[in-house]
Amino acid sequence: GLFLLLFFYRAVLFQGEQFGFRDSAHYYYPLYHKVQDEWNAGRWPLWDPSENAGMPLLGNPTAAVLYPLKTIYAVLPYAWGARLYAIIHTALAFAGMVVLVRSWGTSWVGSMIAGLSYAFGGPVVFQYCNIIFLVGAAWVPWGILAIDQWVRLKRPRALALLGVVLALQVLGGDPESAYLLGLCGGGYAVGLTWVDRYGPWNFRLWKWLPLVVLALLAWVAITLLLAAKLPGFRPEPNETSWGPLVRWLTSGKMPVFRKAMFEGPVSSVFYTPWISKLVAAAWGLTGLILVYRWWRRGTESRPLVPILAGLAASAVLAGGLSAAQMVPAFEFTSLTSRATDEAGHDMYPFSLEPYRVVEFLVPGVFGRRFGQPVMWMDLIFAQLQHRIWVPSLYLGGLTAILGLGAFGFRGGPPWRAWMSMIAAVSLIGSFGEFSSPLTAARFVPSLEKSLGPLDLKQTNAVRLDGYLRNGDGSPYFLMSELLPGFSQFRFPSKLLTFTTLALAALGGLGWDRAVQARSRRLAWFTLLGSASSLVVLAGVLVYQTTIVGEFEEAKQLSIVGKLDIPGAVLDLKLAFLQSSVILGASGWLLLLARRRADLAGILALLVLTVDLGLANSELIQTVPQSDFEVNPKVARLIEEAERRDPSPGPYRIHRVPSWSPIIWQKTQSDDRVRDFVRWEHETLQPKYGMLHGIDYAQTIGVAELYDHSWFFAPFPRSVRPEGAKLLGIKTGEQIVVYPRRGYDLWNSRYFVLPALPIWNDVDRGNASFLPQSERIYPSDEILNGDLNDPKVKHWTDQEDFQIRRNLSVFPRAWVVHQIEFRQPITGLTRSTRRETMEEILFSDDPFWQDSQRKFYDAEKLAWIEVPDEDRTGLAKYGSGKPPETGESVKYVTEESGPQRVVLDVNLTVPGIVVLAEIFYPGWKLTIDNQPAPILRANRAMRGAAVEAGKHRLVYTYDPLSFRVGVIVSLTSMVVLVGFLAWSSWPRRSR
Repeated sequence: GLFLLLFFYRAVLFQGEQFGFRDSAHYYYPLYHKVQDEWNAGRWPLWDPSENAGMPLLGNPTAAVLYPLKTIYAVLPYAWGARLYAIIHTALAFAGMVVLVRSWGTSWVGSMIAGLSYAFGGPVVFQYCNIIFLVGAAWVPWGILAIDQWVRLKRPRALALLGVVLALQVLGGDPESAYLLGLCGGGYAVGLTWVDRYGPWNFRLWKWLPLVVLALLAWVAITLLLAAKLPGFRPEPNETSWGPLVRWLTSGKMPVFRKAMFEGPVSSVFYTPWISKLVAAAWGLTGLILVYRWWRRGTESRPLVPILAGLAASAVLAGGLSAAQMVPAFEFTSLTSRATDEAGHDMYPFSLEPYRVVEFLVPGVFGRRFGQPVMWMDLIFAQLQHRIWVPSLYLGGLTAILGLGAFGFRGGPPWRAWMSMIAAVSLIGSFGEFSSPLTAARFVPSLEKSLGPLDLKQTNAVRLDGYLRNGDGSPYFLMSELLPGFSQFRFPSKLLTFTTLALAALGGLGWDRAVQARSRRLAWFTLLGSASSLVVLAGVLVYQTTIVGEFEEAKQLSIVGKLDIPGAVLDLKLAFLQSSVILGASGWLLLLARRRADLAGILALLVLTVDLGLANSELIQTVPQSDFEVNPKVARLIEEAERRDPSPGPYRIHRVPSWSPIIWQKTQSDDRVRDFVRWEHETLQPKYGMLHGIDYAQTIGVAELYDHSWFFAPFPRSVRPEGAKLLGIKTGEQIVVYPRRGYDLWNSRYFVLPALPIWNDVDRGNASFLPQSERIYPSDEILNGDLNDPKVKHWTDQEDFQIRRNLSVFPRAWVVHQIEFRQPITGLTRSTRRETMEEILFSDDPFWQDSQRKFYDAEKLAWIEVPDEDRTGLAKYGSGKPPETGESVKYVTEESGPQRVVLDVNLTVPGIVVLAEIFYPGWKLTIDNQPAPILRANRAMRGAAVEAGKHRLVYTYDPLSFRVGVIVSLTSMVVLVGFLAWSSWPRRSR
């Protein structure tokens, strides 16, 4: 284990590198840096003003502010903290797996096999790049251990361990793992109770086969029938409707504007909100029935209810221990798009393609050198969207064989059936959209008219053409609908952590079974697998020309570059070569284990270590630490622009969230991962600006406040003559339109945009940002230069960005003397917001013109939401009386901070001071040291009613949610200590 730990992480331990792939670089590195900066400043990390006009920092679940092991960042330099944080959790995953399997009586060799395969298997070790899921995975074995000791052995102290583990997973940023652990515990309790009462389930496939076939046929028929009929019950979409959904229907780079957003709530694809509530009520009724039976029938039902009650008590304890972070997190998520009944996020991205199960036996069969353009899996069913959560499922060939050999539901220890069930359910669930009958049926051309076409790339959570999503009706869909709260999670492939744990545990059991002379058949099966790999390898060598031709015809392009065909073919050969060698060695070891168990055990661990090192070590992608420490080019250019023309106060930037140089898809690179990190850092991809004191008007992460998202939601529009002339395109062409007024209102002084626009592309559609802005980069010399000039070519090919200064930007705070009153809005629905938001955002610019709409001047008018009875008292602040000259609102930068905003105001007549920072619970206002109410202005901003004269306004963040959470957490700690003392008292008395 130590050898693999050092080998896998050698670049960060010995070469001064830092994790550089996916979220490890652009998301967690700056986010955790922000958290640590707050601790270092002597403040609780409660609020982050640098994103989305302010967001709760403690309430962001991924920030893991109060996770105990993050103290490593406090005692070490930040770069080393980021490195060791991942390494420690990998070691914790290994140790937990060894302890778990040893507790089941497995030998040391079997336990080490399980630990190595779990911690260094592809699905777990790769989570270094999405660290909260590595944290969750590190604690899963410890949670499984606690569940087993409570459910099977009835040890009360295990409940305390389970509560602590669940709390650590939640505090570490992975509540889904805690949720899934709870499901595993409940299933284990039900299964053991069934066995105790009725005996082992004597399942005979041949006996149940007709019923299974009928059930599958019914599932397929019902899914396809609903897919054909349900779209007819959808409300008619409105061509001008829009709202803050993540994306609209697109195909590659070209959006398909078939229909706009739906009106009315749509909870998911099959169900409306009342059906979801009905499902939750059904679970509640089931619980009441169990309790009633237990109460009325005594011992007959006694085992299950107390066991489930103990698991529930652990969940309550976990909630209490993590309340200081959970209560603010619940407060935040309840105000985001995830809390809507309108499918605020897509459930199906990163579904696992079922054919990838071959990776359990053949390492890197679709491309071994991760990060290089050798992965060719996108060529399979190219019509589907392939998004890779983990590039390898490989746990070691020996482990896969042993796990498959031990898989089963009859005989053996009770946890064997438990692990087998977890492996089966989690693997099937991870298939996501690819396990739905609807996906398969849509490959039949004759069914497209009734069922709709396959989802196009980047399809919305709800398809805008009215048809169901590919994944609707899949097992993962059923989980999301039938398990309360599960629909809040995303990414089916996250279930692979539990698949990995179960197969690794079964692998440990499988080794002991091999030693006990039960392995002859398995050994010959393994040797047959080795021979099969050799046959396939020979086939690749024979048909190499044909394979190369197929690869060339496909012309695969990706972010890492044009497919390296020779490299892909080489990796294919190496994959089957390694598989053949490892399976051959494994088969020989299984035969040897019957005679020389000690020698076979040592050799097995050696083979597994080498196997995992060769197969998975390249999953760890790193870049030089120096790449994070330079001042980004965009930041330098903005600083220069500010020196020439300083902003009168603080400002934000808007950096288009997602694009990369187009040429990267057509070329190859020696290190595309580093290219990507350097380019994103240089262009201030959110959240990199947080490292350099830059505020963003909009960033897209785990969740965004629903009301704030409205200001930035794009929508399709047919361009009119004025706009067509500006863009140099034909009148009537469809383009992406962003509500420019939203960016102006939120103090966006600079726009960082793609250099090469594509007007109807959601990421490169820059049209809305061109009017009322001036270009500060590149220079005219570069922009109008010869494409053969190295400077011009470098800008277009490698930089692919431009910076524009917004000439219509609003200040951070301003005063208005007109009020448009609105009733307070409750709930998170489009219908209640649409009218107000369209009034606020409609700017009658060249790209959003509508003769039916009225233009409102937001520099003079504020939309204030108050009940009717409060409007009279505010009337004088919105009298409309033109102010005299000399009014001012100054943002006092030197006295403001992350949790404090100070404004000095001088008014000649009473007015409403609007602050372009987010309206959010926990903020308090004083005017001249006297408490004053904060008004909800412009739907999501803060407003204050201020009398004429000079005044000081001070906003401070003091959330009740945090104080309540701290009290609950401290109380829970006392309960935990008391419970541990009580549970150990009888043992001492004996």
